[in-house]
Amino acid sequence: MINRAIELIRNRSNPVVFTGAGMSRESGMRTFRGEEGLWKEYSPERLSSISGLREEPEVVWDWYKMRLMAGEGVKPHAGYRALTHLQKLKGHLPVITQNVDGLHSISGQTDVLEIHGSMRTASCLKKCGFSTQLSHEILKETPPLCPVCGTILRPDIVLFGESLPQETIARSYELAEECDLLIVIGTSVQVWPAAGIPFAALENGVDVIEINPARTELPHSESVISVRRKAGEILPLLVGLKE
Repeated sequence: MINRAIELIRNRSNPVVFTGAGMSRESGMRTFRGEEGLWKEYSPERLSSISGLREEPEVVWDWYKMRLMAGEGVKPHAGYRALTHLQKLKGHLPVITQNVDGLHSISGQTDVLEIHGSMRTASCLKKCGFSTQLSHEILKETPPLCPVCGTILRPDIVLFGESLPQETIARSYELAEECDLLIVIGTSVQVWPAAGIPFAALENGVDVIEINPARTELPHSESVISVRRKAGEILPLLVGLKE
């Protein structure tokens, strides 16, 4: 199984990567779903929605400050470094991610499609055009306000009640359908429409390597190679960074 995955990664010229929360979790980033997920303690409708932001901006931004502080010091693990190495080897390697923490970009990868947005930036809720990197300086004020028009700023993630960015999700599906290998890492393949990306690849005859310690929704078939290991352990081996 692992040898077959190594062979596919070595020989395919147009691979694409698709990652989920498990990739971040290995670096120590707390995720939302699962037994230790943040939604076990907090209401998503209140703290990660447009209505919540408008009705209780101080409460919502206090929570996002907590999330940002919790992510400080979290660094990309060996699996991220392996993907950066693979991107350099292939010359290109689009990365589609459900994560909002920016660890792919921090690890040096380019062409990263963040389909759920990014926690690293904020913009004007009224869309006046102002956008900024999130920093301790910006977050001294609760809620942070747009310096151009005085409106509340919003984190640039997809909030409950919003649609995924259409151009980003459309390109993600297009990449999955046109690549010659999709490497799926750390996602249970349950949250739609992002979960449809691996199935779109399979429907177009694309081989899929899935790396996840637990079983996922992907089918058992000749086109799916399931590696039940953590990404940080196995990706360096798969891309030739270790024997």
